[in-house]
Amino acid sequence: MKTSITVCALFAAALLAGCQATTDARWTTANDTVYRWEHALPTLPVEVRGQLPNVTHEQIAQAFPHALPVREPADHSAARLVVDAGSDAPPADDSYCATPAPGQSGRVSRTPFALTMTICDGTRLVASSRSLVDPGKSTVENLPRQIDRLKNLMLIGIDGSPAQLVHIQS
Repeated sequence: MKTSITVCALFAAALLAGCQATTDARWTTANDTVYRWEHALPTLPVEVRGQLPNVTHEQIAQAFPHALPVREPADHSAARLVVDAGSDAPPADDSYCATPAPGQSGRVSRTPFALTMTICDGTRLVASSRSLVDPGKSTVENLPRQIDRLKNLMLIGIDGSPAQLVHIQS
């Protein structure tokens, strides 16, 4: 019963997200359940990449309770969330999780720009969600709401992934 309520809530969140957001969970396996990741997300360390207009990389990292220190490289063997602000290309394969964050350029000028959240299980890419963000809403105060929305989208993607459909039918 609790799972169906969660799925309904996640579906409603996706409807509210609008068409400027996408999710990609093609990399999930039968072990990547909504239940597993929903309970893990609040405690996962967060690796922050990129920056928002008028907000520093350090300010973004401070918005997350479990953010990895800015200069500390991510432990690529552990599960973690990667929040990528301003990247042009969405995550495409496991190399995204296995590769350290690129150096901070200090330059973000695109309008609009993308905010991407990815679940990495070690070096394995599990799922990602991506949303275009209006530069007027790219403040530290709006970041938690945007991140919650991206988390919900990822969970919806995991729930509807082919790996889960095969698992349910078997």
